[in-house]
Amino acid sequence: MKRETTENNISTKRIAYVIGTVALFILGTSIMAFRAELLLDELFCLIMVNLVFLAVYFLVLMKKRRSGQLFSRSTGYGKFFLLMVFAWICEVLFCYLPEYFAPMMLLGVLLTTLLDESLSLSLGIYFIMTQCITCGLSTNVFYCYCILCILGVLLSGFLKSNTRVEALYVYIIYFLINVTIPVIFYYIAYLEIHPKTFVYGIANGLVNCVVLLIFYHPLYHWTRDEEKVSYGWLIEDEYSLVKDIRNFSLAEYNHARRVSRLSALCAKEINANAQCAACAGFYYRLGKIEGEPEIDNALKVANNHCFPADVMDILEEYGGIIRLPQTPESAIVHMVDALVTKVEILDKDTMSSTWNQDMVIYQTLNELSQKGLYDESKMSMNQFLKIREKLVQEDALL
Repeated sequence: MKRETTENNISTKRIAYVIGTVALFILGTSIMAFRAELLLDELFCLIMVNLVFLAVYFLVLMKKRRSGQLFSRSTGYGKFFLLMVFAWICEVLFCYLPEYFAPMMLLGVLLTTLLDESLSLSLGIYFIMTQCITCGLSTNVFYCYCILCILGVLLSGFLKSNTRVEALYVYIIYFLINVTIPVIFYYIAYLEIHPKTFVYGIANGLVNCVVLLIFYHPLYHWTRDEEKVSYGWLIEDEYSLVKDIRNFSLAEYNHARRVSRLSALCAKEINANAQCAACAGFYYRLGKIEGEPEIDNALKVANNHCFPADVMDILEEYGGIIRLPQTPESAIVHMVDALVTKVEILDKDTMSSTWNQDMVIYQTLNELSQKGLYDESKMSMNQFLKIREKLVQEDALL
């Protein structure tokens, strides 16, 4: 059965980030409430609303992460917390801007760098509601900001365009929306338009476009680079879990290093995710260190250390016991681990001959393939042959 990843066992880090996010919402709401001179009982009610909203929001967030509905199942709570810090800074600063002309469209767009549309919309509208309540803004302002936020989220996908012409059109659209929508709602509210209204609208549009131009792509890539950073960090010699493996058994540590190195080389050979293969290869036998039930215990440790989701999938597919390898990376790690294990059993005199080593590689990998262990991995026969030849070309497996 497919494991619903990462939240089945709550890690200490995630709990800390969740608590930090709750504290951040309470702090942000308190700052805005004190600025508006709200009574303590009103502040208490807003805090209670925060708690109810966040309880449901995190429940939905965890469900979407488990089912892989987010852009990346490795979306980290740490980055979510940092994004909320940025959002609350914007929320507080927006209180000092003229009514109708706070760049709420910007807030909605930046939330999409980490979250999907539904999560971005719900969070953006909640920020708008909080500001309207604490700042005493009218219903028209609320409608105006909601429309800006909704349009910003809906159009955010076009900002990822690689063509300059299309990107230019998108920024022009953003600029025009941020000028016209606030001006229209200002007229609806006051039935008049002053020259400064257009000045505010133009300034609002320029701020949105300039901030998006400078920050959107770096922020988007920063949220998507989490896995690349995690892969390398998790197999550094100074990482705590690596030290634990080395202290437990030097032989197990050396085996993990061999599997990690060879898995990365094989993954590069077929343009698969080499960093994922290296990380999963190092921890492939983590369950042997933790003891029975090996796979469950390995997953618990990996979860507590916030492993990327695809690495945890490979650990769950260890040996093809629960589930056959589902990805090329998982198949690579499986065949490399099986090969290195077999080579380590043989004596060095047997493996000193290049001919003997080549025969062991061919025989071992062919037997694994004939058993159908990689039929579900989406690895083609051509890729399998490339991996086999790459391992044959290695001077030494020990």
